[in-house]
Amino acid sequence: MTKSCEIISFCVAGTHSGAGKTTLTLGLLAAFKKRGYKVQPFKCGPDYLDPGHHQAACGTLSRNLDTWMMGKDAVLESFSLALVGQEVAVLEGVMGLFDGASATTLSGSTAEVALLLELPVILVVDARSMARSIAALVKGFVDFEPKLEIAGVVANNIGSERHRVILEQALAAAALPPLVGALPRGVVPLFGGAPFRSGNRRSRA
Repeated sequence: MTKSCEIISFCVAGTHSGAGKTTLTLGLLAAFKKRGYKVQPFKCGPDYLDPGHHQAACGTLSRNLDTWMMGKDAVLESFSLALVGQEVAVLEGVMGLFDGASATTLSGSTAEVALLLELPVILVVDARSMARSIAALVKGFVDFEPKLEIAGVVANNIGSERHRVILEQALAAAALPPLVGALPRGVVPLFGGAPFRSGNRRSRA
């Protein structure tokens, strides 16, 4: 996480839509608020549903950041103005990390916004039925855009503690960003209480 001028800031991105980035983002927003931090959420793209969930989780109006629709200067200005008086900034990505308005450039993607704002990325991976392959997947994301800092990985839909350990070891053995968190399959954290067990439903983002 970047800590500049006393503001902790980072981006939560997924390998694809549905990886679990919204679940993780909401949990983090609620956790920071519970610990007394002033939290400012952001959402990449024009999405209007997730920002509403952000506000419900931390009590602060979430702001959209979209380089394709707003332009880079407007994104920088909006980000800077929203951080006044805040202590934590959490940017939730859109779709997969490199998905945007172009098939050949970073235009309109989460990666473009993260690079523009100089934010480290927490990459969310749907690790259901996955073991060492997590290393191959993460390596692809790390190598695809070397200028982008992927600081850590969160595995969603893990099956057990042993599963978590295997994923952690696979990343470490390949000298990749570390596993910094894991969400058990079927468990969604509530904003202010104990986890809610949702049976076999998958976390969505």
